[in-house]
Amino acid sequence: MSLETFHGTTREIATIILNEGFKIIPKEVTNDLGNGIYTFCPDDYGCWNPEENAKRYAKQYKRGKVIVLKVIIDTSSQTTYIDLDDPVFMREWSKIREQLEHRANNIWKKYSTGSAKRRHNIDGILLELAIKRNMLSVSNPDFVVKCTYTSFIPKSMSNMPNGRELVVRNLEIITDVKEV
Repeated sequence: MSLETFHGTTREIATIILNEGFKIIPKEVTNDLGNGIYTFCPDDYGCWNPEENAKRYAKQYKRGKVIVLKVIIDTSSQTTYIDLDDPVFMREWSKIREQLEHRANNIWKKYSTGSAKRRHNIDGILLELAIKRNMLSVSNPDFVVKCTYTSFIPKSMSNMPNGRELVVRNLEIITDVKEV
């Protein structure tokens, strides 16, 4: 099985990706869902358009001509993932978060720049620590998925999601990338 996801970027970066493939550059202070390639994917109820969300994201946060790439990922039975919206995971996560919060906050304090730093967002740090320490039911997930809120309007905030993001952590599950 496969899943269509969408990645918004600039023409320049899209050309590099199409010619050389994606590259994951691990960071200790990372975005909300940890290290990986951030894409938008369909949600279970068809509420949000992932292609449009990728485009809106790129328009808001990238400089230059906006390009949306369709990223096909393998979701076969051998592919492992964490659904951060799953109720069972959420119960597990609340205990893990409590154990790691102090350490994650100390890591966050060491860094002086970055969007995660400005938002005081330690979620990605917590997730990376939990994965690194094998604290999750899935030890090394190929991807992470969650309904999220993306600020498509400058400086807006909400507790209500407006899309579903899928973060590819294992580049081998990407089976195709093409410009939309």
